[in-house]
Amino acid sequence: MAGVSIRQVVKRFGDVEVIHGIDLDIRDGEFVVFVGPSGCGKSTLLRMIAGLESTSGGDIAIGGTRVNDLPPRARDIAMVFQDYALYPHKSVFENMAFGLRLRKTPEAEIQRRVNEAAAILRIEHLLERKPRQLSGGQRQRVAMGRSIVRDPKCFLFDEPLSNLDAQLRNEMRTEIKKLHARLGKTIIYVTHDQVEAMTLADRIAVLSGGRVMQYATPDEIYHRPAAKFVAGFTGSPAMNFLRGRLSPDAATFEAGAVRIALPPALAKAAGSHAGQSVDLGIRPEDLAIASERDDYPVASVPATVVVLEPLGAETLVTLRIGEHELVCRARPDVGVQPGQTVDARMRLDKMHLFDAESGIALR
Repeated sequence: MAGVSIRQVVKRFGDVEVIHGIDLDIRDGEFVVFVGPSGCGKSTLLRMIAGLESTSGGDIAIGGTRVNDLPPRARDIAMVFQDYALYPHKSVFENMAFGLRLRKTPEAEIQRRVNEAAAILRIEHLLERKPRQLSGGQRQRVAMGRSIVRDPKCFLFDEPLSNLDAQLRNEMRTEIKKLHARLGKTIIYVTHDQVEAMTLADRIAVLSGGRVMQYATPDEIYHRPAAKFVAGFTGSPAMNFLRGRLSPDAATFEAGAVRIALPPALAKAAGSHAGQSVDLGIRPEDLAIASERDDYPVASVPATVVVLEPLGAETLVTLRIGEHELVCRARPDVGVQPGQTVDARMRLDKMHLFDAESGIALR
């Protein structure tokens, strides 16, 4: 078994605490992504799991064994770095075989493992080349192959696709997902790209300021965010927010001239915040310009079209609603123009409310 257990893990650099008592359980064979903005602590947490950074408190266990005091080589993990970390003077084969040679692995076993990994990654034809003769995507495959040949308990990926162009990142995401399905090993993956997190992960840990804001499946992260930060960080475009106030009975959300009668379930969840400031959140796909027929309950509010962004398959329309600007996804042939007044419709069953001070979701 190669599950990873993180218990009250703390990291300090001098007097500055950057990781604040994180608790996580990663199941054997699970693909977990740490995601968050720069400086949130995700790479530091990964490096502590790898043994490249010491912990200032708490415990880390891999496969049921506490590893706090074990050096990286004794943790049975393999790490894929952002910068590939290949030896420029060695061939692809020798780069992949290097760790096995250090462990005195028999030559026949080295040949077998390298050839198997190369076949999985479709780089058999590159084994005699040097890194300078490879593209960025090919180098990343070699770095992954170097990890695969070790057959570790756990793979750690530290922003491995950040140096690649957009098309190649998409291709490599698919390759990494196939690799996980084929190997069935535990993978912990760090990225700042929420699209990578949503497409790759079984579960996502969203970090901010050295704390885990939510740890859940991609579906739950997207549809039931635990905090405004999570809601705003996931989705492209991100969730829209309106700052307003609840009525004394919490039945209505008011933001200037905008008044929205809340669905009963949401009004009940917001009861403790009656009369207080809150943020109402709505995703772009749940905000629409009025059509002839709606298949779901909506709140209609007047809006002004600010700008159109045609994307081919859809058009993003920025609307001014009161003092706020919100983005909605619309058909390519939406047929509106900047400056036009329209009827904007928000799906009542897709609205979210967040405490204005703490950002915590009201449920």
